[in-house]
Amino acid sequence: MYKLLLFAGTTEGRELAEYLAGCKVQVTACVATEYGETLINPQTNLTVHAGRMDRQQMKQLMQQEGFDLVIDATHPYAAVVTQNIAAACQEASVPLYRCLRESEQGQDELEGYPHLLVAQDTEQAAHLLEEIEGNILLTTGSKELPAYRQVKGFTERFYPRVLPLANVVESCLALGIPAAHLIAMQGPFSQEMNLAMIRQWNISCLVTKESGKAGGVDQKLAAAKQAGITVLLIRRPGEQVAGWSVKALRQELAQRFGIRPVQAAPKPRLYRKRFPLFVSLYGRRALVVGGGKIAARRARVLACFGCKVQVIAPKLGEEMRELMSHNRQPDTQLQWTCRSWQAGDCTGQGYLPDLALAATDDPAVNTAFVEECHRAGIPVNRCDCHEECDFYFPAIVEHDGLVIGIASDGTQHKQVKQTAARFRELLCSKRIHTEQKE
Repeated sequence: MYKLLLFAGTTEGRELAEYLAGCKVQVTACVATEYGETLINPQTNLTVHAGRMDRQQMKQLMQQEGFDLVIDATHPYAAVVTQNIAAACQEASVPLYRCLRESEQGQDELEGYPHLLVAQDTEQAAHLLEEIEGNILLTTGSKELPAYRQVKGFTERFYPRVLPLANVVESCLALGIPAAHLIAMQGPFSQEMNLAMIRQWNISCLVTKESGKAGGVDQKLAAAKQAGITVLLIRRPGEQVAGWSVKALRQELAQRFGIRPVQAAPKPRLYRKRFPLFVSLYGRRALVVGGGKIAARRARVLACFGCKVQVIAPKLGEEMRELMSHNRQPDTQLQWTCRSWQAGDCTGQGYLPDLALAATDDPAVNTAFVEECHRAGIPVNRCDCHEECDFYFPAIVEHDGLVIGIASDGTQHKQVKQTAARFRELLCSKRIHTEQKE
């Protein structure tokens, strides 16, 4: 069994750690901070080492543990760390693979942003900011923040966005940044969230590193363009070694070393019968996360039965917009919160719904939402995974005070639809026949 040393701490590093944990290898994942340690789940074949190391310490670890391979998946801007890893591998005679962040913005892409400045490093960025008036949203982290102290109006104009860690916040405050200017939040940040921050603090210039899609650059650029403000882009340092993307590296490991995910036996599908309980929804609260077609259709059903529906979505599809604008149910409230779902929305910090619906196009968001509902004891329906549904949405047939709900095991959608259509046809023909007799 191969022994691998993975220098992680980035999105790519965590992705590789998760991937390798599913392979027949022994992996040690190194991260610089305790916070980074919390982002990687230890497993039987995966251990996490937290703490910064110099070149000598890296070499000692490689020699003591006898690693067969080292993967450097550190941040593109961590040039010193990358140099130390390369030197340690050479001295310890261990093969090194560099995982590089892909999907960087090319010149053609950047031409679409009319208010763009480019700096080669932090020092040049600080000089350029001397010529820019107004407030500055700094999204490059806290490490380089001291380099900007020379900029005129540093404590009055800068709004740094940093990790919500005590030591990070303390270091920013020690530099003179007012607490009201400090944005301590954990990403990822959507275009809408970036735009809201730009407007909230009247930002004139957004500073970002060229960290690719994994670093949220696309969302930052789009928000800045929409707001019509300046973007200062700090180019990533030139790489001294060849590298692979995550996808290419996985292929290389498979072809050269035979490192592939272990195929797990398929889990038997578990189905628990749902009891058809007909309850009153008048005045009840429902939380719908998502603004697409499925969310709209289910929100419409809930509204028709007198439920108060709260929708959380950064944007609404056509069906949901129409539902919001044409709702005429006197006992129903339809409300929209324009943002992405956040942890705490369905607990005491949020809306306290009686039932909830996960209907976004992001499986990760749906999973997190369902887990929070389960912890809070809130019945939840998930549109993309029937196994995690506490209840199903039936096909409903109504006729002369009769309400029929038709559901399956969560997989027979076509059969449910056809059965509901036959019931409607039967009841309609019965009504016509009765009217003809009268």
